[in-house]
Amino acid sequence: SAGPERGQISPRNPRAYSYNNMMSDLSEEAKIITEALEFHADERQRQRGERLQSGLSSLRSSEESKRGSKSTIELPPLQKSNIMIDPLPPSKEKEKVLTRTRPSWLPPKDQKEEKRHLKEYKRMMAQAREADKRRAAKAASAKCEKDNTRETLQQIWDEYVYPNWDNVINETRTRELWWRGVPPRIRGSTWQRAIGNELALSEETYKKALQRAKDVRARPEGDSGETNKRMRDWFEAIDADASKAFPDLNLFQVGGPLRETLIDVLQAYSMYRSDVGYVSGLHTIAALLVLQFPSPSSAFLAMANALNRPLPVAFLTLDRGAIGRTYSLASATLKYKFPRLMTHLHETLRLSDEEIWEPMFRSLLTNGLDLERLSRVWDCWVFEGDRIMIRAGVAILGCLQPQLFGYTKPDDQSRKAVQDILSWGPRQGGTRTQERHSAPASATGFGGGQMASGMGDYWMLGSAGDEDGFMHEVREAGKVR
Repeated sequence: SAGPERGQISPRNPRAYSYNNMMSDLSEEAKIITEALEFHADERQRQRGERLQSGLSSLRSSEESKRGSKSTIELPPLQKSNIMIDPLPPSKEKEKVLTRTRPSWLPPKDQKEEKRHLKEYKRMMAQAREADKRRAAKAASAKCEKDNTRETLQQIWDEYVYPNWDNVINETRTRELWWRGVPPRIRGSTWQRAIGNELALSEETYKKALQRAKDVRARPEGDSGETNKRMRDWFEAIDADASKAFPDLNLFQVGGPLRETLIDVLQAYSMYRSDVGYVSGLHTIAALLVLQFPSPSSAFLAMANALNRPLPVAFLTLDRGAIGRTYSLASATLKYKFPRLMTHLHETLRLSDEEIWEPMFRSLLTNGLDLERLSRVWDCWVFEGDRIMIRAGVAILGCLQPQLFGYTKPDDQSRKAVQDILSWGPRQGGTRTQERHSAPASATGFGGGQMASGMGDYWMLGSAGDEDGFMHEVREAGKVR
């Protein structure tokens, strides 16, 4: 049956009579309010039950996960005999008392002690696992934050800086943008605008210079002439040096997708500046620009105009006066910021200013900086000029102090080792290669695609942290206390 109707006594619940009797005595409005209150009370009770059930299930899952994590901790294997120490196999009696935490050739461990040590081992492994999880979560959070910052900076460049370039480029807040790094996607076009084209070069200039180089290479080997011989020497050096440009990227080595492009840019530049020709160290400058610019001609134009600035042109043309002034300023800054290091290099190792600074400034820091830090320094150099190179050089030496102070003897071997470090990073210094962070995420050149991470021969500047930390050191190098 459908059960008793309202107002009737239920044989199973006699108390319903008093409830129904009470409800019948209420006015219609009071009945509605009472029923509404009862409904909300029932709803709260239901929600409370759901929350309680949910809490219990989450607690159970948490406990299960903890139990699962504990159960997955692998115990160390039984310590059987080591053939180098105990060549004889253990006896059957000894096998019975082998433990996981004591070598077999030592006296057996008490079982209580073994259990305690295994328990401690599990606890330590669980703590290590939790620490790994926390580090991974922290790294993921930092990456998300960095990605959000990059997107915001990209938007500011696209919507604020580019449309109002002439008006905003000299503002202080705009200066902060390039110190935080030009977004990789627009780095090439930004460098192009910042460097400018004072030489009034064009794509046709590049094509003509490259054609001249090809004509020289096409001439027969026996073609005499001092000029032709000198040019062939340039081309041989270019072919050899191209393989040394950012070797971890595998883009410029024999068979690499950008090798011929790099060689073309270098040959065209040597023809354009035939008074200078090819100087070792230009290969990494050209490679950096090839990675950032969309075409060989645009990389050539940027290279020619960038190398026409006071500091690089002084080293290209061997302007001794300008070079000496650069050395003096750099050494004075180093002495102010790192006096002990300056004394160590000059007095202990007896290195000259030229031996300290020449490779850095001639190559515009491409001789030892990894691609990320190098790009960040150039982000500032293209806007602020040669003082950035001097600041960065001082910051690099400051970061290299642990390595440089390791050579304490004033002998030729120590001097040679330090010179090798300062010239082309750890490639010749015998130090271990440094693990590179991934290259700028969206850095695109006409080689196309995202640049891979890998191992490279770069200065080990871990004391400064990542590229943001390094740029902080560069900024500090130019400040007076």
